[in-house]
Formats: sequence, structure tokens, C-alpha cells
Amino acid sequence: MPSTTDRALSTPLKILLYGLLGVVSLIVVLAAVRLVFGLFWGLVGLAFGIVSLAATIGVLAAIGYAVYWVVSEVFGQDEATASATDVSRAQAAHTTGEANETDPVDRLSERYANGEITEAELERRLEQALDEPALDGSGATEYERDRELN
Repeated sequence: MPSTTDRALSTPLKILLYGLLGVVSLIVVLAAVRLVFGLFWGLVGLAFGIVSLAATIGVLAAIGYAVYWVVSEVFGQDEATASATDVSRAQAAHTTGEANETDPVDRLSERYANGEITEAELERRLEQALDEPALDGSGATEYERDRELN
């Protein structure tokens, strides 16, 4: 049987060991809690990063579209829209009886560019337009005036 001295010596040692075990347990629990919170806040940060990236891409796409829209409004329309608009304008002018005030050569060039007439038709009509008398009352055709100037 152990003596009282042995029991007295073992009690402080047990207290020291249990205290040390408690401190180590507390450190392990705190490390686990810190790991869980670190993972949680890391995932939250990742989610905010993804949302931020998506928002940045959306804003850049909106700015790009706005620049495209402004440039297309300032410098004109694309060919498909332009030809459809020209046809609708021509139909509107025809139905309202408005005369097209542009130069006949310009009109013929536009019709050729839009594919409405062939190259042979363009040449034939250009010859007819140049052979007609000038509208300014001078009596000379543009072709004759150009020939005289050169």
C-alpha cells in the first residue's frame, strides 16, 4: 500500500499533468475552431470574388456595347440595316410623291452598291444621265462641262 507521502507527491504531479492535458486540449479545440472559421471566411471571400468578377465582366460588356452603339449611331449603320432603311425611305418618298433631290449619278451608284442594278445597267443609265441637259439651265451636260474643263 502506498504511503501518504507517495499520495501527496502524486497529487501535484497529477494536477500538473491534468493541467497540461487541459491546455493542450484547449489549443487543439481553438485550432479546430480557427480552421473552421478560416474555411468559412475563405469560402465567403471566394464567393465575393466570383460575384465581383461577374459584375466586372458585366460592366465591361455594358461599356463595350455602349461604345458600339455610339459608334454605329455616329458613323452610320451596318450594310443590311442601311439597305433596308434606304429601301424604306425610297418607298416612303415614292408614296408621298417627294422627289429625290440627290444627284442621279449618286443615286445610281448607291443602287449599284446595294445590288439593285447590274454593272451594265449602271453604265447604260450613267450614259443616259450624262446625255440629259443640265438642270441649272446652262444647256450643257455635266459630261460636256467636265470635258471642257479638262
